Amino acid sequence: MPLIIPPAPPQSIEAMRTAVPALAHGSALMKVAPRLSAALNSSSAATSLSPALSYKVYTLGLSDLASASGNTLGAAALSVWRHTLTSDNEVVTADVAVDKAGTNYQFAAISSNPSAPGVQNEIAALSKSPDIAAASYEVSLLQIPALAVSAVWLHDPSGKAADILVPVAPVRSELVAGRRYTIAEFTSALKAPAAKILANDDPRKGS
Repeated sequence: MPLIIPPAPPQSIEAMRTAVPALAHGSALMKVAPRLSAALNSSSAATSLSPALSYKVYTLGLSDLASASGNTLGAAALSVWRHTLTSDNEVVTADVAVDKAGTNYQFAAISSNPSAPGVQNEIAALSKSPDIAAASYEVSLLQIPALAVSAVWLHDPSGKAADILVPVAPVRSELVAGRRYTIAEFTSALKAPAAKILANDDPRKGS
């Protein structure tokens, strides 16, 4: 079975279409994606703006990572829908934040996310893998902002297949970009750096 990429909610697409054209001539977008900026010049382009790829982004905090055990990422929270916009070789991402109830969508940011091309490429590669196709994997992205870690997250809602995490470059030295990790392997590799940062941020330190 091919990878399952849930369709983005219409509210998220609409929030992106409303916000992005207004940023088309901003210095940031013109600098990193001049062709995309030019393509968004007309009002018709705004109404027909369609992402090349959209996916859920889940965020995991350091304390949740440090205390994680077993094979669950239950503490990871859906934070945004990420829409990938492309023009020739330019790739930028437009994030639309969503609340916990999944009922409020607000445009958050547009950026030349360095991991975006890698996410696209990794999803494309995984979709062609015979062993991945044997399960019913749903695709999303897991982020640990405090560690600057992003990983494609494959989750089988039926529970028949174990989750797989594939880190995307740029990646920390504790991980290998493109390698498939179980949840236990992934969290184990990152617990030490997470604990170190948490210890350094402890207000009681030095008291």
